[in-house]
Amino acid sequence: MMSNSADATSSQRRASYGPTSPKIGIRGAKTRQDILEAGLACFSEFGFHLTAVADLAKTAGISRATMYQYFKSKEEVFLELMTEAGAQLARVVRRLGRLGPTIDGFDNLHWWLGEWSWVFERYAPIFIEWANVNAPNAPIRSTVHGFNEFHTKHLSRAISTAGYTGDDPRTAAILCLALNNRYNYMRCVYKPNMTDNQLLDSLATATQLFLFPDTPRSILESGPRSSLRTPEIHPNSYPIAHLGAMGLLPTKSEQGDPSNFNHLSAAAKITVRRLLDSSAQVFSKNGFAASNIDLIVNEAGTARSTFYRYFDDKNQVLAALSSETAVAMVPLFERYPSVVLNGNEDDLSEWLGNFLSVQRRYTGVLRVWTEGFPTSALLLGPSRDVVDEMGRSIVQTFGPRRSYALHRGAMGMLFASILESFPNEALGSKVEPTDSQIIACQKRFVTHVMLPDSHLWGN
Repeated sequence: MMSNSADATSSQRRASYGPTSPKIGIRGAKTRQDILEAGLACFSEFGFHLTAVADLAKTAGISRATMYQYFKSKEEVFLELMTEAGAQLARVVRRLGRLGPTIDGFDNLHWWLGEWSWVFERYAPIFIEWANVNAPNAPIRSTVHGFNEFHTKHLSRAISTAGYTGDDPRTAAILCLALNNRYNYMRCVYKPNMTDNQLLDSLATATQLFLFPDTPRSILESGPRSSLRTPEIHPNSYPIAHLGAMGLLPTKSEQGDPSNFNHLSAAAKITVRRLLDSSAQVFSKNGFAASNIDLIVNEAGTARSTFYRYFDDKNQVLAALSSETAVAMVPLFERYPSVVLNGNEDDLSEWLGNFLSVQRRYTGVLRVWTEGFPTSALLLGPSRDVVDEMGRSIVQTFGPRRSYALHRGAMGMLFASILESFPNEALGSKVEPTDSQIIACQKRFVTHVMLPDSHLWGN
């Protein structure tokens, strides 16, 4: 007869089979890998927040009990896939050759970007969800910080060794990482009307010019050797079931009208303003999906009943903030051509500083616009005004077609990356740059990459 202690032990869950468990064996290793592959498939089809443990078990062809022998939760699956992808990227950056304004330097940069893209596409569901859940207060944030700090250290060392002439190679490295990550995100989610190789060549050329603007034109025109032998990426791509928000921008007629608060009393307008400001902070800190009414009213210092007096749900708050974001950003992009073409660096610094202030205030809204969900016309309609005005500003300032592989069609992705993604790339980490460092790097990118040849080469 089994003792009480033995019986109690048998009813407890057995120790899990971690990646280094000596008990796992060949069959167990295959099961573990099947679960990870199921994670890639499910996070792609449903997204991280809507994926359940039952989905992972069903896709892997195992029971939930078996699933729990290997992973305690979907978060553990996600984190292990993140770690696996991060290890792949670490190997890539360690193999980065010498950079610089030479054909070899350009070739090494292009190779690194291409290899990074290969890894990104292999783990696309993880990187895409990584972006979607990577709010400042998200549980994975400390892991993300570790990745950022590692890659910033290695890349900034390579930039410094190559003779980078900017103020801070560490901030330049962060900008390069932000460009790279956002380019791959947009390439996988929004399916721009350009081939992968055209986008990769544009990214490489833009990064080369940002880091080494003295690169001879002949090197840019001939292109890196690796671009001639780089196939279309797609190593083992997973279909992204839900396009990101910007892939489904509504037309003007579909937008509808956000809530109008003009009829409210002065006191009520103050209360609504407090709720909107608090919501903007909560969305920025936690991400929209992880935010709720309790977080908003606690931040605002009001009751739930006060919130529901003016708003039906957090979507209605987001719609109002979305409209505000467009009102703040559209005039900035309207001014942009005159600012950059007058050649006054102080004016450009002021413009970038103003944009950074708006970006900081509405980070949560911008994350919804650029990274996903929800995708209603009312929430996303104002983003069309911003995208359209940004596109017009690029057309006015990019100049004639370049004689090297920097396509104007890719410039919107790159511009959005340095304005929206770059300030958040290392936020809260040990390598977080100051606002002045961010603006200096943004200005360097604009003047050395985005303006036409007459500005770039001084002829």
